[in-house]
Amino acid sequence: MRILFEEHQYNYTKDVGETIKEIFPLGDVDRKVSVSYVGYFYSPALKDCVFILPKVLLCDRTISIEGHSQTIEVLSDVKPLKGDKEYITPEDIITPEGQNAYLTEEYKKFIYEFSVWIYRALRVFKKTNPGTKAIYERQLPQSGRGKRHEANTYLDIVLSLIKFNQENQDFFLFTIKNLHAGMNKINWTRTLSKSQCFIQKGTPIYLNPVNKKRIVNFDEELFVIFFSILAYLNDKYGFRTPINFRYELLSKQRFDQYLKGYGMLRLRQIRYKYFSDRALRLWDICFAFFDSAYKLAVNTDQKEFLLAKSFEHVFEGMIDNLIGTPHQQIPKGLADQKDGKRVDHMYAYDALIQNDEDTKKEEIYYIGDSKYYKAGNKLDSNSVYKQYTYARNVIQWNINLFLNDDKELTEEVKEDRKNDAFKTIRIRREEEDNVAEGYNIIPNFFLSAFVYPDRRYVAKENIKGHPYMENGKVVLDDKGKTRPKTYISYQFPNRLFDRDTLILSHYDVNFLYVLYLYARQKAGEKATWKNAVRQKFRDEIRKVVEEKFDIYAMLPHDGEDVAKDYISQNFQRVLGKIFTPYNNEEIYSLALSKEERFKNENKELKDELGKYFYITDTPIAIGTDPSDVLYAMKNEKGITHIKHKKGILIGLVPDDAHWKWIESQGKYNIRKQNRYLREGSQELSRDLFLVNTIILYWMKDGEPEFIGEYDMLSEDSIPTVYKYEDMRKLGNVGMEYPYGNIDEDVRKKREYIIYELDIEHRKSLIEVDKKRYSELIKEKGRDENGHIGIPFII
Repeated sequence: MRILFEEHQYNYTKDVGETIKEIFPLGDVDRKVSVSYVGYFYSPALKDCVFILPKVLLCDRTISIEGHSQTIEVLSDVKPLKGDKEYITPEDIITPEGQNAYLTEEYKKFIYEFSVWIYRALRVFKKTNPGTKAIYERQLPQSGRGKRHEANTYLDIVLSLIKFNQENQDFFLFTIKNLHAGMNKINWTRTLSKSQCFIQKGTPIYLNPVNKKRIVNFDEELFVIFFSILAYLNDKYGFRTPINFRYELLSKQRFDQYLKGYGMLRLRQIRYKYFSDRALRLWDICFAFFDSAYKLAVNTDQKEFLLAKSFEHVFEGMIDNLIGTPHQQIPKGLADQKDGKRVDHMYAYDALIQNDEDTKKEEIYYIGDSKYYKAGNKLDSNSVYKQYTYARNVIQWNINLFLNDDKELTEEVKEDRKNDAFKTIRIRREEEDNVAEGYNIIPNFFLSAFVYPDRRYVAKENIKGHPYMENGKVVLDDKGKTRPKTYISYQFPNRLFDRDTLILSHYDVNFLYVLYLYARQKAGEKATWKNAVRQKFRDEIRKVVEEKFDIYAMLPHDGEDVAKDYISQNFQRVLGKIFTPYNNEEIYSLALSKEERFKNENKELKDELGKYFYITDTPIAIGTDPSDVLYAMKNEKGITHIKHKKGILIGLVPDDAHWKWIESQGKYNIRKQNRYLREGSQELSRDLFLVNTIILYWMKDGEPEFIGEYDMLSEDSIPTVYKYEDMRKLGNVGMEYPYGNIDEDVRKKREYIIYELDIEHRKSLIEVDKKRYSELIKEKGRDENGHIGIPFII
């Protein structure tokens, strides 16, 4: 096998000329040539396969030649097998002789396996992009049938095995049918001489007839070895080669022994048991699989190749398949933009700043760009600028989407928007935030490739931050991992929620893992990694935001219009600093830069806003729910809304144990909705804080029976959120309520909204109210399954 590297500048030597003349390389006036393909081709002149490896396996190295520094390309993280050189250049390993002189057996094994992954990836890319012009292909190698040449690449062997299985199903069927013919016929000669006979009514009866004796069949043993190899290739490389004959294949442990040398030993032992041409060919390719240096017959009647032109397009396609949304599913003009630009990767995912426990999640666009570079290459400023242009085009597209009055839209357009995740996203939430005119944050990211020094396909960390230096050291996070290089573009630095504030992070992805995952095409593996990567991008960008900005939550004082009037009158001061990311429309998010130069300005603004809003004393963690803190502040400040409370909560008491707990504690609880609990729970809302009366009932013979009406313990009482530990501290007066027979792990995830009741002063309901409330319970107190018991407020 001969080896070339994509886009490497070779000096035109005899070895280089012989190797590349089949594919018309690009040359320059200095007699340097380069190959802009990735893949392999068979050269009839050389009687060998040439493999062109991706440039991601190369890196730049600075050396000194006659006192002058010069940068050359070398194999990344590979040391010569012998000699004084500390590096290996692509020129060193073009020929098999050079490979044997410089490469270790480990690296040669890596090249053989790597060639199969490249083949699989190119095949998958062509299949999923049938109209692509990036892949050039001609007939693949076949064993036998014609002239012979030495083909000792792992790829040749694998393809020959698969091809043999495709073309010789009749051979397997015919052989197996003949082997099993007559196996159940009685051997009367042996039966008469070996088996005892009984005479019944003059008729001889043999209780133990002797069948034809089965002998060891070496054809079937060869079939078992062959199909075991195919099963191994299917599992390891993701091929879809059918195995139509149900032999008991070699176990994984047994096959590992065959890979370690027993396969060649056993095949040599049965070598001379075969005489037909096809059985001999099958033996040849099975042996060649276990010994890649064995001579294999391959068709050489015509050129054969599988090449990718501009491999960056294939890399982009692999990344998009693994993390993005297919472009055909993205609305026109969003990814393929009107100015001719095309976004590499885009998808809709959970927005950065919101309560992670909200059941209704806001989504936002994530925009990515693949960068197919050599190891260690840096981004140029043009790439960063181009990415910002993508994001600005997306923002404008989204604004245009919602410019039309809803009344002017046809029902078809409305339905299309409702069912399209990309068209339901609103970057600027006008209906709630029209006074602040804040814009949601659109995350942007770059992805470039790297290869681990030990060339691992699967690692614990297959995507990581692109390393960058500060004060001469690589920047690490609190877990000792590289932080992604992050760029922030803005027109005004203290405006996070501004249209012109864009955040761009740079990540490195394990090229071999991407190749492995894409080539295998296993939906479960891909979905798991896609979700993990999307969550990682979101978490990392959140960290960047929290490093640069303090995020506070705000709740208006009584008289929300007054707060909005203040924002309108002080528009320039709050522009880009305020946004409403939460489902609770009352709560605002306030973002203030941490830069020292804005310290006084931010303090003055926060103090001024404090006259109209309750503001959290300290910054809140992104993703947390600030409502508990804000509503508690609203009560403690003394500017309360108690006199306006007029809500009635109607709640079920499911059994006697529950009622004893209520009596002993003077409390009534309802389950708070969170990410772990949905059914029968309540989302924390303003209405829950307006409750001043609770009516309790239980069910008797299918009808509500009212226990009584209870006021809050005091006028200032507001509900409190209790977690697992808080409930434990209350004590359960000898009973398991409120947990019941529930697993301990489930208990720890539950939260409760607790009301303090004036339990000693129960009020009875008059018959008219009982009838009205019974009707409401049957109407509003049912869950999705029709069961009564859901608390509700009137």
